[in-house]
Amino acid sequence: VAKEDIALSSFHAIAKQTIGGLAQGMEIKPPVMFEGGPLTFNPTLVRVFKERLGLTDEQAIVPERSEVLVAWGAALSIGSMFIDKPCDYRQEGSLEALLHFNEKRASERTGGSDLFFKDEADLKSFLDRHPMASSHYPRPNSGSVLNVYLGIDAGSTTSKLVLMDENEQVIDGFYASNDGEPLAVLKRALVELTERYEEYGCKLNILGVGTTGYGEQLIAKAIHADYHTVETVAHATAAKHICPDVSFILDIGGQDMKAISVQDGVVTGIILNEACSSGCGSFIETYARSLGIQMEDIAELAFRAKNPSKLGSRCTVFMNSSIITEQRDGKQPEDIIAGICHSIIENVFTKVIRIRNLNTLGQHVVVQGGTFKNNAVLRAFEQHTGLIPIRPERPGEMGAIGIALLTKHFMEEKRKTNPELQTSFIGLETAKTFSWDNKPGQICQYCTNHCSRTIVTFSDGTSFVTGNRCERGEVTSDPNDPETKKLVAEIHKKMLSVPDMIKRTNQLLVKDYAPAQLIPQSGKTIGIPRALEYWSSLPFWKAFFTSLGYNVVVSKQSDYKLFERGLHSVPSDTICFPAKLVHGHILDLIDKKVDRIFFPMMIALPSDHSKFTATAVCPVVQGYPNVCQNTDAPEKNYGVPMDQPIFHWFNTKMRTQQTIAWFHENWDIPKKILKKAIHEAEKALHTYKETLLLEGQKILDDVKAKNTFAVVIAGRPYHADTLINHNVASHFTAMGIPVITTESLPGVYDQNIPPATRMEIKNSFHMRMLGATMIAANDPSIELVQIVSFGCGHDSILTDEMNRMLHTKSSKELLMLKLDEGDARGPVSIRVKSFIETVKSRREAQLAPKTNSNEVLFDPPFTKEDKQKRTILIPNLSHPFSILASEYFNGLGFNTITLPLANKRAIELGKKFVHNDICFPAQVNIGENLLWLEEHPEIKQEDMAIGLAKNCENCRAGQYSVLARKALDEAGYTNVAMISTGSDTKNMHPGFKVGLDFRLHMLWGLSVMDAIETMYRAIRPYEIHNGDTQKVYDKWIPILMKELGQLPKSKIAYPKKVLALFDECVAEFNTIEADRSIRKPRVVLLGEILMNYHPSANGYIEDYLMNNGMEVYLPAMVDFFRVDEVVKKLKIKRGFSPSPLMQTLIGGLTAKVYTFAVETIQKRLMNFKFYEHHADCTELIHLVGDIIDPTYSTGEGWLIPGEILYNAEQGINSFIIVQPFACLANHISGRGLTKAVKEKYPHIQVLSLDYDPDTSFANIENRLQMLIINARELEKKTV
Repeated sequence: VAKEDIALSSFHAIAKQTIGGLAQGMEIKPPVMFEGGPLTFNPTLVRVFKERLGLTDEQAIVPERSEVLVAWGAALSIGSMFIDKPCDYRQEGSLEALLHFNEKRASERTGGSDLFFKDEADLKSFLDRHPMASSHYPRPNSGSVLNVYLGIDAGSTTSKLVLMDENEQVIDGFYASNDGEPLAVLKRALVELTERYEEYGCKLNILGVGTTGYGEQLIAKAIHADYHTVETVAHATAAKHICPDVSFILDIGGQDMKAISVQDGVVTGIILNEACSSGCGSFIETYARSLGIQMEDIAELAFRAKNPSKLGSRCTVFMNSSIITEQRDGKQPEDIIAGICHSIIENVFTKVIRIRNLNTLGQHVVVQGGTFKNNAVLRAFEQHTGLIPIRPERPGEMGAIGIALLTKHFMEEKRKTNPELQTSFIGLETAKTFSWDNKPGQICQYCTNHCSRTIVTFSDGTSFVTGNRCERGEVTSDPNDPETKKLVAEIHKKMLSVPDMIKRTNQLLVKDYAPAQLIPQSGKTIGIPRALEYWSSLPFWKAFFTSLGYNVVVSKQSDYKLFERGLHSVPSDTICFPAKLVHGHILDLIDKKVDRIFFPMMIALPSDHSKFTATAVCPVVQGYPNVCQNTDAPEKNYGVPMDQPIFHWFNTKMRTQQTIAWFHENWDIPKKILKKAIHEAEKALHTYKETLLLEGQKILDDVKAKNTFAVVIAGRPYHADTLINHNVASHFTAMGIPVITTESLPGVYDQNIPPATRMEIKNSFHMRMLGATMIAANDPSIELVQIVSFGCGHDSILTDEMNRMLHTKSSKELLMLKLDEGDARGPVSIRVKSFIETVKSRREAQLAPKTNSNEVLFDPPFTKEDKQKRTILIPNLSHPFSILASEYFNGLGFNTITLPLANKRAIELGKKFVHNDICFPAQVNIGENLLWLEEHPEIKQEDMAIGLAKNCENCRAGQYSVLARKALDEAGYTNVAMISTGSDTKNMHPGFKVGLDFRLHMLWGLSVMDAIETMYRAIRPYEIHNGDTQKVYDKWIPILMKELGQLPKSKIAYPKKVLALFDECVAEFNTIEADRSIRKPRVVLLGEILMNYHPSANGYIEDYLMNNGMEVYLPAMVDFFRVDEVVKKLKIKRGFSPSPLMQTLIGGLTAKVYTFAVETIQKRLMNFKFYEHHADCTELIHLVGDIIDPTYSTGEGWLIPGEILYNAEQGINSFIIVQPFACLANHISGRGLTKAVKEKYPHIQVLSLDYDPDTSFANIENRLQMLIINARELEKKTV
């Protein structure tokens, strides 16, 4: 592809991402102003934005000196930002401060990375044990003939070439950057090589040529190589050549990281980094280049660092924010370069291979790849692992060395039967005149994909095609030529000969199952988006509507054009690709002129499993129809109504009842007809599922008869969308390997999963993937591949658990492919080929399967005897909450310790030992536990247990125990037990039970705690004497929490003593001197519960806002726990509860107790001098009905929009939503409803902040300052 095209596509990518990220589901209306350096100095970028936004020249404003517009704004905003502070600027003092700024800020910073060496002797020792080969090779004798093999590694950023003699010694090589022109660089290398040996007076006799790397096939085709293979095989071969006993290989190149496990010379596992290339060599090279530092000088500069930066292991885009923070804080270039080198290694172990127990690496570790030419990266590896690895003398050329070895072995085997065999290589002389021609944009005519291909034609008339998705695209001759048609037909026949159940799923999903016609054709058309849950239920709904006389139109198959059309409506840029696609499907149905769109919210689905019930649905799948209703607004914007009923189908009976009720009430269809239509729909769905299973069984029977294997691609049903999965099945079928899906895997619905997994199985999609894992672990004819979408929090738990289950029973490895909207054909191809090579090696070696029939899932359990023996560590939801919980458990006779709030080290430990794609709160709480254990090594593990919350079965919060057990084991705390506050379905803590009594204690405690914190926040911004409010707060929290926690059961119904103490507390708050005559701008802090109430998790945002002149309001924590009872009551009323009688009895009693406790405390709180009424969840539920159905209550659910709507009506203009990065529930109820609430209150500002362990405070602070300035301006307008 031409450099110009790549550059332009980069601009389009920037524009696309910016528009999607900034719009967040809202329309960008002209005029639009473009400012900042990139838009000032890149007019083409402005043009691309204009094209994508449909702007005229008049609507696109590029002001003069736009690159300094922000600085101008800073000058203008000083009055707003520092309105309460006197100006103390003095020029002389400021200049003096600037002179010493770096030293001062650097001295204030703590917690950087370790220095590389303690002294010069340490450095010398390092250099002595890791010598590098000279870049100059020995000159051969003139007149000699050298028999050699040529190995070429066409990498993503560099090209490497080696000449290997018949003794397998490297006698020459070449290493250079690709500069975007791999063919040109290769030609230069071959010409230089030829001319050099001509100068030496030597002849090179090429015995064979091999290629590997990203350009493996391009180069092989161009120069007619004899052999080529995937780069992982080449790298493993080279490493085994220099170290026959190698146990682990780590290769870091420009774009890829490869971790290769070896057992007895057999490659048993290969892990590559995902689509993101952060932390690879190209990132450090790019940053060094921006500072004018040469690559060879990076290590020397890094070694001079006196205070190396701690940058974490984030994506490159986010790490730039961390670098900016470091620069702002006075860090020198050498400190930042050193920090990047440390981050590369940290990224390997936290994000790529995710190995915490370094003993599993074995005794012989080889590190290679161009990045390991950098001594600072090598030293960072030593420091991180405590190991002394083997670095080859030529680490950057190991891929080329490996392919040279493989080519030599290949040609030698061939010559055993054909001694006269010559290389097919074009020859060094021909290479001098070698040329090629690129023809981009060549549309393939052989299927409906119409791939845009680039055809590279070489000087000998042969060609190579890129951009095609199947073998038909490799045909470049005239489509109308009979011979071409014949060739394409043969290719097509070959493609069809290998079973592909993903392809069959796509065909069967939209098939007409010929339901009975119950009502004559109405002429009306119902549109169904081919997205999300419909990939499970489309046959049902299609048959249902067809039998009722409607014409059903399904949106077209996904493609990039469809995706980009809907991108502006996506409210959350961190949501998964399958969800982002939905908006395009809605627009496609509108284009198709449907009369209405039917897109229900599926909160629960009938379980498919024969042995247990799993009805839960992912929060995004549940709520995304509501998001589309608000952001796309089909009826408002296009005149096409979109029906969005909400269904809670806990079983097939409820499916029938709710479907009949909704359609009878809303479409006036007779109930008897509807019942018959449901019968037709169920028949169609049954036929669809049975067909998948029957065809899957046929495939399995066939591979078993042939003693081969099939690949099961495990994913959610919508991963069968070929755009979402990037046509992954074709990579396997092209190699003759059949593909089965989880839904077509025989026996997947019959596995006894709960005793085999640590996970709580609530979701039927998860059940299928775990069932497939169990089958794959025991069936030698099946290999397992998992498709994961970026941003899917569930899969961060599922992947690890599938791996654990697979390893428990077999020697197999799981191939996990994490995919998003980026074109991943190249990386996926490498991963698939590497995986298959590993499978072949393992099968040839016939490694014995593992057996572990007596596995204890949570070992050790917390037994009755442990009540007296073990001390339970209580992490923080908020600190007062954890004090309350500790006191309650102490009152029951348990021993507890309330943990301190997480500091940097706790978060580091959480990040290290918890999957990095899991939500931040899990890392915070598990990190708090790990830190205490780390700081108290003298305490016996057998005397300790850790505690964790367990709630929200639809999101990740219900699975924290799985994460914690894995973290404890990998951190070395294998004898520490665990307890949780939820039901114990895994025999994790038979000696620890909590019930209604615990809930009652926590209810009163939360009501009191909320009231104290309300007084604290109301008075602290206005106190006359700084610190008075904090003193009163710090006095009463422990007193009241202890009194409440240890209250006997007999007195919890009406805790008189606690109420009397609370009255004293209110009275003492009233004694604090405060001046509230002028109200400060108010801001409401909302979001995920832990992020909202845990100060160190959210970066002490509440203190920051108060210190910047804001009054902060947080909703009552008790509402989070109370809202379930409110929703249950509504579900029972609407027929959405699976056990209404039981829930009515229990829920009614619980709700009354909640109401009594909350109202009792609120009445006493009215004596507080600054008392203001705040609506609770029983009031908020009545405000949200027209923007979200209140029975959608995953996570914080409608509490977030409810609080915004209520407080906006009270005159509060500013709202902050704090959430973990990629929080599933808040995609729907946070960002997903921002547009809806702003349409009701256009003047308000809603700021969403995402957090993870490496969140840069500089990024957060900039956004908070914008909110604070706007809040002050809004306050002026409303006064």
